[in-house]
Amino acid sequence: MFSVDDRVVATKGVELGEMVVTGLSAGGGYVHVTTVEGAMTLTYPAQDLKKA
Repeated sequence: MFSVDDRVVATKGVELGEMVVTGLSAGGGYVHVTTVEGAMTLTYPAQDLKKA
């Protein structure tokens, strides 16, 4: 499971390098992330991310 401020990378989907977790969905199935530079915010399924 991920926590806010964890560093993660995508294993599927859009690969933007290292990203930072900014939030989690209520059920924990989706993770909200932002790029390290803070330029873009995305939501990924939790199974498509791994800790950096």
